[in-house]
Amino acid sequence: MLQTNYIDLLSNVPDLICEIDDLEKISYANVYHKDRLGYEQDEILGHSVDDFFHPDDRHELRTKISKLQIPGSETKGIWRIAHKNGNFLTFECRGKLTTTSDGKKRIVVIARDITEDLGSEFKLHSKSNPKIQLTSNLHYQSFFELKMSQFEFSQLKFAFDEHAVITITNREGDITYANDRFCEISMYSRDELIGNNHRLLNSGFHSSEFFERMYNMIQNGFVWKGEIRNRAKDGSIYWVNATIVPLRSIDGNINRFVALHTLITRTIESEEKVKQLLREKELLLQEVHHRIKNNLFSVFSLLKMQASFSSDSHLKEQFDEAAGRLRSMMALYDRLYRSQNPNEIDLKEYIPNLVRQILSTYPKDIKFDFILDSSLIVKPDIANNLGIILNELICNSVKHSFLNKDVGQIRIKIEKEDQQIQFLYSDDGEPLPDSYSLENMNLGFGIKLMNLLVQQLKGNVKVIPGQSVQFNLSFPY
Repeated sequence: MLQTNYIDLLSNVPDLICEIDDLEKISYANVYHKDRLGYEQDEILGHSVDDFFHPDDRHELRTKISKLQIPGSETKGIWRIAHKNGNFLTFECRGKLTTTSDGKKRIVVIARDITEDLGSEFKLHSKSNPKIQLTSNLHYQSFFELKMSQFEFSQLKFAFDEHAVITITNREGDITYANDRFCEISMYSRDELIGNNHRLLNSGFHSSEFFERMYNMIQNGFVWKGEIRNRAKDGSIYWVNATIVPLRSIDGNINRFVALHTLITRTIESEEKVKQLLREKELLLQEVHHRIKNNLFSVFSLLKMQASFSSDSHLKEQFDEAAGRLRSMMALYDRLYRSQNPNEIDLKEYIPNLVRQILSTYPKDIKFDFILDSSLIVKPDIANNLGIILNELICNSVKHSFLNKDVGQIRIKIEKEDQQIQFLYSDDGEPLPDSYSLENMNLGFGIKLMNLLVQQLKGNVKVIPGQSVQFNLSFPY
């Protein structure tokens, strides 16, 4: 009973419905085949589909059927099917691959007659008259290509309309077409836009020269791209990224302009917000830098002042050394603030500047040689440790190596070997005492500080007693 009702239902569908078995023979056809094509059931069942399709369409049909491999896969096309009287009608066909309970393949085909859509000159395609058939084939091919072009264009238009604001203007700049998206964004109706000019949307943000350059480009056949700030009907502002393309007529003259706009208001607003935050950050950093620099200099000045007023030579020395350490930190901080990348310090620039600042505080005429073949970038913490170590070494050279000399020379050499940095310091003053050792914790705070900084660098240091000062430090890069 259920099967009978199902067949009755298919019999009343105004489309051709058939089933093709795994041998590509027609195993079922609804009664519409007789109503529309004039065939009885026994004239269809068991026959190949090739018997009913136009010879010029069979290759394409076979190709598409062969691609149906997975159950549920579909194919479609516009093909000609033979009427019993010898003429051909044009159908839009869809086929879907299914399987039976025993695993055999079946293709269910639904075909809708679109012959009436072709116009009276395409309704019947003669099978017997070669001249008429040739003309019909050309008409069919042209119609098929036209239908496919229209279909593809409609799909592309839908995609563009969903994404972009689209307008078309004539040579004079008057709007001749505006899509729904344009009306939505601008808040003007299509009737208000058609025949009007884009000046209707002018927000006053761009100069007249801006638009003159734009019009000059497109009127000379060039594509223009840029960002435009427009004003909607309610006075609100919106930004678009515009591409304006000049179109030519068949005689080669430019007669229209197509403008594709992408809404970028949120992007522009976000960029403006980021710029504002960056400006605020820059002002804050300038204020912080100013305060920190002043505070460091104030402490440095107090230390130097205290040293100058102290009558105790040992205490004066301690104040001077503390001021020197602070000076090294000030030099590094100033370098970090002025650097484009505050996470990187170039030793080729940092070390010579620091040495000049340190030597400028001593009355002795001390020269220095600095050897570093190329830029060597390190992190700020490494530069800070090296700066304080260098301050201690120069201080010791002045106090001990050049104690009885008014002139002297120090030499600093830095080189990178594999993943190790070699930091070599030497002077030409008095040799170190034979008992000198960095492990001797009674030598003073400066030595203890250097040892601590070397440990932080995870480095090794070598000092040879009995010779001129040679401080050889190596640490991982």
